[in-house]
Amino acid sequence: MTITIKSVTNNIVENTLIIKGGNRLKGEIEPIPNKNSFMAVLPAAVLSDKDIVYKDAPKTTDVKKHLEILKLLGAKVNDSDYSKITINCSSLNSFEIDSPLASEFRSSIMYVGPLLARFGRAKVPLPGGCTLGARSINAHIEVFKKLGAEIKLTNKFAEFIIDNTKVSTDFIWQKEVSVTASENFALYAAGIDSKITLYNSACEPHVYDLLTLLSQVGADIEGAGSNRITVKGTKIFKTAVYTPTPDPIDIAGFIVAAAITDGEITIKNGNIPLIVDGMISHLSPFNINIKKENDDLIVKRAGELYIDPVKSGFPLAANDLPKFNPGPWPNFPVDALPVAVTLATKTKGNLFMQNWMYETGFSFASVLNELGAKIFISDPQRIIVEGPCKYKGGEVPSPRVIQACKALFLAALADPVRTTIHGVDVLYRRYPDIVNVYKSLGADISTE
Repeated sequence: MTITIKSVTNNIVENTLIIKGGNRLKGEIEPIPNKNSFMAVLPAAVLSDKDIVYKDAPKTTDVKKHLEILKLLGAKVNDSDYSKITINCSSLNSFEIDSPLASEFRSSIMYVGPLLARFGRAKVPLPGGCTLGARSINAHIEVFKKLGAEIKLTNKFAEFIIDNTKVSTDFIWQKEVSVTASENFALYAAGIDSKITLYNSACEPHVYDLLTLLSQVGADIEGAGSNRITVKGTKIFKTAVYTPTPDPIDIAGFIVAAAITDGEITIKNGNIPLIVDGMISHLSPFNINIKKENDDLIVKRAGELYIDPVKSGFPLAANDLPKFNPGPWPNFPVDALPVAVTLATKTKGNLFMQNWMYETGFSFASVLNELGAKIFISDPQRIIVEGPCKYKGGEVPSPRVIQACKALFLAALADPVRTTIHGVDVLYRRYPDIVNVYKSLGADISTE
């Protein structure tokens, strides 16, 4: 596999990957820290006037954007060493984020909660990010309206205004199990003098990570890890140290990589039941042996990749057609669904897969078909995968979605053919060192 930097425009690097697959991937690897956790815990610094230390931050573009936003708001940020970033927001002087970079990624919306708690006002650009479904901010608007906020929307900005002494409710029922809206609620509630319960909260590992940090800085949290959380806020903050947990989506990628290349990968420090047990229950039925050994996971396939329609535990969409659906945590995470599609393409039999969350969630399946997959696309949310296919290689564009690009990347590693994928810069937003990581496992990587 070769990475060629094709052009640099406006400081955005557009990359082409040339991948020669077919090698059995073997070795030990440590998953990246949970990137989604950092998207929530970094804005949490806005609440406090004390130092908050963040250990082992990934060197992704999204983390860098967060740090730049915090600096523009007036925070003191020591980011010379990403293994230990220190942020102090005692001198924060603005409730408005007007930097163009904030509109480039969706996590800029996460500043609404802490800025409202601190100033009673927050003005943020309407967020961008991956081109995946409509991805509106309606869930956030619903939560803050129920808390009593006034919300003004323009073409480019969303402005929230609230009197923190007159929060209108002590409980909220959230219609959509939104991860970021649940986190935004917690970020707000942790910084005001009220006790509020959120029903139908998301309970993903990154929500749990945020609630753990908010407890460290002084908030009283009940129900972390469940779909009903209660947050009693504080105005007297403590110093805190955030240590990230492994990224479950990265772990899913390594499990798929070991299976489709008939390799054996040890995932160091990946044996955290809260994070991986649900993933294991969904991926093991593909005839993948995932062994827990102390703190690690050892992954290799147990023979031919195959799903037994009866013994797998998957529901049936029709006779001999198992159904594989993601769902809110602790179900199979929707972000890991694209790599599961790649796994299904190398698995004997047919599998019905549905992406209920994103309107265009399976658009990338047509690109896998160009490379040799056999996927019937009913619509961009429903597909039937017939396997196993033999990938034939070729030259394709990358989808502008991180996990869809990851699905193509893994597919290119499966068979001894040459695959060229153009425009993979989006992949580095979450996996800045992905090439070196897979090279260390034996992928054929060279630089032209």
